[in-house]
Amino acid sequence: MNIEKSLQSMGLHQPEIIKNSLFDQINYLLSLWNPLEVPDYVTGTEYTDYVYDILDILKSRKNLEDYIYNDMFLGAFGLGPSEWAKREISALCESIEKAY
Repeated sequence: MNIEKSLQSMGLHQPEIIKNSLFDQINYLLSLWNPLEVPDYVTGTEYTDYVYDILDILKSRKNLEDYIYNDMFLGAFGLGPSEWAKREISALCESIEKAY
């Protein structure tokens, strides 16, 4: 699912307008991305374990795209290499960094 289109369809244009903690904002963005295509009622909790790692990466200024693509998408999720995923992850990281 395209993150930007998802935000727009919900009337949101910037993650900053989500009135929650940074943890909640990142979790929300991960649930919109939803690469595992879990049902909507599960997305709010499916990706929470990754939020702490993402926060650590943001604080240390390491490469967030590499972590999400290599460690999450390919590694933990077991999904295959994908140019589409790289584009989606790039947009996701942009949204996460704006929220940060």
